[in-house]
Amino acid sequence: MDRENCRVFLLLTHSCAGGLPLGILLCQSEDEQTIAQGLEQLKQVVGEKGFAGRGHEGPQLVITDDCRAERGALGKAFPKATLLLCSFHLLQAVWRWLWSKEIGVTHGDRPALFAIVKEMLYCQEIGSVDRLYSEARGHPVAARYEKFLRYLDRLYARRECWALSYRGSFLTRGNNTNNFAEAAMRVLKDKILQRTKAFNLPQLFDLLTSRLETYYETRIVDVALGHGNIAASHIQQIEDKKFVVKGSTQTYDVDMDLELCSCPAGQTGAPCVLTEQAQPSRSVTGDRPQEDVASDDVSLVDNMMEEMKSCCQDPNFIAGLLAMAKQYHVLRSNPSNLLSAFHSFGKCQMTRPEY
Repeated sequence: MDRENCRVFLLLTHSCAGGLPLGILLCQSEDEQTIAQGLEQLKQVVGEKGFAGRGHEGPQLVITDDCRAERGALGKAFPKATLLLCSFHLLQAVWRWLWSKEIGVTHGDRPALFAIVKEMLYCQEIGSVDRLYSEARGHPVAARYEKFLRYLDRLYARRECWALSYRGSFLTRGNNTNNFAEAAMRVLKDKILQRTKAFNLPQLFDLLTSRLETYYETRIVDVALGHGNIAASHIQQIEDKKFVVKGSTQTYDVDMDLELCSCPAGQTGAPCVLTEQAQPSRSVTGDRPQEDVASDDVSLVDNMMEEMKSCCQDPNFIAGLLAMAKQYHVLRSNPSNLLSAFHSFGKCQMTRPEY
């Protein structure tokens, strides 16, 4: 990431806006001890209220690729967390292993052996994993490769980490891979560092705490503004945060406190259309009830309007104010675009003076 080859580790959490960073580690190496020390320092920073109130216990679930140093460090820092393996990286590692010249698997036998592991990965019942493992040992193709059988034995011993059938009781929110971590690293390299290396560690730290944070703030706002209206007739509120949402063929129970839905995707906490439908119905203009608008907010807007009127007498401001007024008349017919413009103006930051 910089000219001193520092390593950047992103700890991300799931959200409807993609992976959001919980913490960032800057390390000089990728060994287990260094990563573990970084995680211990992170625990001191987040305090007892971090990780949804779990504090130093850390997250309940962590999905990683099969990196021994990372998983070892996470196990030391968060011994109560369950470490899962990324499904994509598992299959990728199996395919690379089958292509290794030292293993000696022929070109025509690789797909059959790969399919054995893939079927064990995606089966829906725990008992099916045991059955498929027993069948694999008697498979005519697998029986010809003693190295593959030993490799399969090692995978089977760790089946709780990677087999999806063992994740039914976990709130994975539909995530069985760490692909959003890969996407976050691409954002960091492409949008923040712009495919260049930082000059030194202080500059890298500044970029991570300024540009990266601003990027995710903008991303969250953009996602929030993209939510549209809903049909109120399809929603029945049962309790304060519990709803029954009518779908195209059946009805579903939605709990907004837990962010869970009775549909197949929402049962694991994954985002679905129904959880969005159960959000409190309001106009895209985002109007709040009059009683919820604080008097200070009203005064702030009134003061701004008075100051803008006084600025009309200043020739340095009149051109900009007229341009804004003309744009307002263009956008006022579309409340969604007008709201987006207001939020964009609110996100403007004061530029630093040049000396």
